[in-house]
Amino acid sequence: MDSYPPEFILHHVPLMIVLGLGTAKDLAEQTTVPSPTSSKSAHSRQSSISTNSISTRQQISRNLLTQLTAKSQSGVWEFGKSAGTAFRVVAVDKNFQFPPRKPIMRPQQPSHHSATNIPHSSFSPLTPGSPVYPDGLIPPIWVHKHRELLPSVVVGFYDLEHRSMSGSIKEKDESSPELLGSAEPNLALEINEKRKYLHERGIRFAAVIILNAQHSEDPTVEERLVYIRKVSGLDARNCFFALSPERDISEFVTTINELVNLISLQKALYEHSLNYYREHGKRIKRKRNRLPSPATAGYIRPSSDYHSSAPAPLSIQGWMFRYDYKMATFTEFRQDIDASIHHYESAYNLLVDFFAPQSAITPGAPGLQIRSKRWDEARILADCINLKICKMNLYIDAPSAALAQLNKHITTFKRLCNALEIGDDTFEYWMWLSNQYRVFGDILEIATRSGFIIPDPTTVFHTTSSADYRFGSTSNSPMAGSGVNPTMVLQHPGFYYHLAAQCNSVRRKKFLAVEKIVQASGDALKFPTSVLEAERSVDHSTLTIELLTKSYEQFKKHKGGRMTLYLASEIAGAYFEAKKYDMALKFYERIAKKYRKEDWHTILESILNWSLKCAKESGTWDNVVEYLIELLSYHFKILDLNELPLDTVTCYVQFKEPATFVATPTSFQITFITQSETPPLPLQFTYIRLSFTDANFNHYFTHNSNNESGDTKLQWVNCKECLREEVDGEGYVWVKSVDLTFRKDSTKVFEGLLIPKDSGDLQLQIVTLGFLSESWKIELRFDVNALQEPLKRKWLQFEAISDGEQVEKPFFINLEGTGDRSLIKITQKQAKLDIKVNHSAPALLDEHYPIQLTILNLESEDIKAILKAELISDSQESEDVIFDSNLNTTNHLKETDLGVISSNGSCVKTIYIIGKKSTNLRTLRLTILYSTSSLIPSTPTPIQNWIEKREDIRIPFIAPFSVSFNIYPQEEFGNVRETSSLDRIERHFMVAKIASIGPWDICVSGIDLILLDQANAQTKIEIISSSIELDSESLEQGYIFNVNYLLELTILNDASSSKNVDIGLLDIQWRRNQSFGNTSVPFTETTMMVPQLQRHDSELSVILDIPPNPIVGQIFTLTFKIINWTSAPVRIHVTVEVNDAFVFSGYKQTYFIVSPLSTYYFKANCFPLAPGKVKLPRVKIMKAGDNGVAEQEVFIAVPGFKEPVEDEWYMVFIKPKKEINE
Repeated sequence: MDSYPPEFILHHVPLMIVLGLGTAKDLAEQTTVPSPTSSKSAHSRQSSISTNSISTRQQISRNLLTQLTAKSQSGVWEFGKSAGTAFRVVAVDKNFQFPPRKPIMRPQQPSHHSATNIPHSSFSPLTPGSPVYPDGLIPPIWVHKHRELLPSVVVGFYDLEHRSMSGSIKEKDESSPELLGSAEPNLALEINEKRKYLHERGIRFAAVIILNAQHSEDPTVEERLVYIRKVSGLDARNCFFALSPERDISEFVTTINELVNLISLQKALYEHSLNYYREHGKRIKRKRNRLPSPATAGYIRPSSDYHSSAPAPLSIQGWMFRYDYKMATFTEFRQDIDASIHHYESAYNLLVDFFAPQSAITPGAPGLQIRSKRWDEARILADCINLKICKMNLYIDAPSAALAQLNKHITTFKRLCNALEIGDDTFEYWMWLSNQYRVFGDILEIATRSGFIIPDPTTVFHTTSSADYRFGSTSNSPMAGSGVNPTMVLQHPGFYYHLAAQCNSVRRKKFLAVEKIVQASGDALKFPTSVLEAERSVDHSTLTIELLTKSYEQFKKHKGGRMTLYLASEIAGAYFEAKKYDMALKFYERIAKKYRKEDWHTILESILNWSLKCAKESGTWDNVVEYLIELLSYHFKILDLNELPLDTVTCYVQFKEPATFVATPTSFQITFITQSETPPLPLQFTYIRLSFTDANFNHYFTHNSNNESGDTKLQWVNCKECLREEVDGEGYVWVKSVDLTFRKDSTKVFEGLLIPKDSGDLQLQIVTLGFLSESWKIELRFDVNALQEPLKRKWLQFEAISDGEQVEKPFFINLEGTGDRSLIKITQKQAKLDIKVNHSAPALLDEHYPIQLTILNLESEDIKAILKAELISDSQESEDVIFDSNLNTTNHLKETDLGVISSNGSCVKTIYIIGKKSTNLRTLRLTILYSTSSLIPSTPTPIQNWIEKREDIRIPFIAPFSVSFNIYPQEEFGNVRETSSLDRIERHFMVAKIASIGPWDICVSGIDLILLDQANAQTKIEIISSSIELDSESLEQGYIFNVNYLLELTILNDASSSKNVDIGLLDIQWRRNQSFGNTSVPFTETTMMVPQLQRHDSELSVILDIPPNPIVGQIFTLTFKIINWTSAPVRIHVTVEVNDAFVFSGYKQTYFIVSPLSTYYFKANCFPLAPGKVKLPRVKIMKAGDNGVAEQEVFIAVPGFKEPVEDEWYMVFIKPKKEINE
């Protein structure tokens, strides 16, 4: 479509011109004004605000213009029938000059004579200097004027000046300059003048006032806007708008877009836009109606110019065409597609008549002179009108009408061109025809991308025959006049691209024929030199390839099936004609794969012949040899009988059995069959390569002329006894020299043997026959996976017959199934072994848990076995161990030799496992590898083909003990222990409560408290005494055993520290109190961490002494021992909280000072009132702070009592008063 003026093919929508936003080019070149830097701090705030306002105005203009022009891009399809209220928006400068108006006075009847002196439009055929003067039709510039320059509506954007003022406009004269200033009247006057000027031309004008952020503080803005609207005379609802940026820029632009585009401009102004173009159409229609009929007026050449060679003025028929075309254009602007089609068809019929030698509409009028300027203009105009009609029929979902118009256009101009002797025997015609199909394919492709759906051909029926010369039906056809007419069924774009490519190919041939005549005789025939020069500059092959490629893409998109292969071959042929042999060869190879796979030998032979030619021309001799060998197959004809062909050999692969076991010899056969006629001479290969999925089994057979078997129909080649050697380029393979001579009408079977070593699938993938010389290496590869002929499986066997001498006669037997059996499944031989496991679950953590294994040999001969065991846990960091009698402490056993186990004999093995930390479920995985003792060496290391027996045992684990610790501080309320230094000594009583929670009785041999080394060198802890007296104590299930320790903590030199102190580990030596046959299970150890000693304030200690056994009615004393461990006096505040259970005697609040490194005793007398468990009066001892520091409560420790939690306090039991019965 690029060869046509865009004004003739683009879709027309109403034009809106926007003023005051700048042009798109101006906005693209604008840059945002940078904000002031610190170096420019001297600038005034007013200057900064002004700069920011300009920047914001530019940004608003840019965003507004982007939103307004977002959907106004020019296109061939544009909006179509879904155009709605869309405008084509063009932004221009405020000083934009509209095209000058036409003169108001018009003659009573348009005259085609040039003698009139009445001024006309600059584009009129009556105006000298016009591009169509005196006999032209419609210039593209006239359409350009209405598309780009002459709008139906104009929208102006204006800024309102910001100023500060008080009062109201309504209170004063509206025209008062001191109130309004100079801005508002000038702005209103400018808008009014623009409105009047456009109103005189019938163009609607709308104004948009853009407010800035400063106007939000101006109370007079609304009144100023009302003033501007009234003075300018604009309608407030449809033609006057004010936009306020009260939101951020993105919201502001969105609001403007919705307000201006949807509500105000498009809906309000669109109807006027339609009226504007409707009035233009009515004006043109009136002018057309005033024209006389060309049939009655005839063609009259002016007498003054009768003997002149100057062109005649435009005829009545020409004026009729102009008016029809203009009415079609204006109806297209109005989106009245049906009316537009009607006017375009009328204009098309009038225009086609100009090409005839004698006009059928205007009697006596001659046709346009061939190849003249007006003839070229009319031809381009006819093509564009045809394109318009086709496109608009697609708009209204009339694909048959669109295709009928295309066929009508092609048929009409074929007839006209043949009459003018520039028909289908010239390259010009085929160039034109190719362009018509291409343009129609382009518009159809654009339509489908925009949502047009091509109808299903099977649902379209026509009863009319086609006038197309290519598909016309004859009256002799029995189906004439019924069925589906292909010319009236719309196809997808690929079909028309293909037609264009075919026409372009014919164009090339016609042009080459002309060139041949020109070069031979120098005669240019009937073609002008300019036409020949233009055609010589065209790369026909590239154009054909481009069209075929577009067609290929469309057929592929619409799932054209084999049509894509045909087009690929056409592309390859075009590349061949262009002498781009490498590209042609790539396409031929791609096509050959498909037809080779489907055995379409007729098509494949043609493709291979063309591929051979491309390979020869490009010098790729490797490909030449490949194509020659394939073409010499019996499927294809041999053109030269003097050549000795290399026939294709048929190959079959068979494993005798579908499955086998590891270390079991397995046979396979490779069968080659030659045809009855090929090769005519014996064919000798250099080598045969067998490629397996496992390269360790690859075979390489070389030719040995001493082993030639002679001319026999059936030959068997023994390839079983091979040697593993290294071959150059092959690596280590199994090698043997055999007879590799093939003769016609013969069958040759190679039988090999392999011994699998691993389980899995083993497949023979590729069989290669190779020729090797000093310069060449040619290989014929058989992809076994692709050999899927459904033939009965056969295996060559031998039968011994006795007829005077022993002779082995080969014959085929049938195997189960059809097709090649190139894959064999290798599995491990099923183990004939039984494993019995004896153990007592559940297992206890840390114990030596014995498991007795009994391995029973069920084989018919002795075996040698090796045991592997692995303990699997869910824990990420497992510390579990497993060992046997050799005490191998790892989490798995590696290849423990079980020795030789006799047939039907057994072997007993005991292993131990120790589960650490976690009580998760463990899996004991037992693996026994064995083989017959006669087939293995004396070494216990297993080889790969040993038989494997595996068994998993799930073992639950539980903890043997539940241990809890309680630690109580101890203190003597008597004489203070005397020490030789300032060391601080504390005693703590620790109780370890050990409970047996397992289902088994446990024998405990000892319990030790292992003290840890102190991390702080200033502390030392010792065991003063313990209550351990064990001698193999037996703990039954649920039994609880307490162990007491008295610990002494020494803080050297009274080091101040409130850190917790590590004590150590509690180690319990134990074993399960259960016999396990003759096996003696050793003791094990379970170690538990003792909680840290919790210490409080290290500067002050308070110990409460509670008298034992208090009785109701008997007073008792609570003694608080307060020790100051520091070298400074400490002030103590004491507060006693009394409850209902006691009567308290003494001060409820008091204070005292504790001297440095001394002890103070505070006593409180309590009188119990009721028996039972009651809470003691709570005593708070607070340490006074220094220098404004808040008081701190001191922790009170009670030996033998558990530390209270949060707000709780110590509880005591008050005994009731005993009454003595006398």
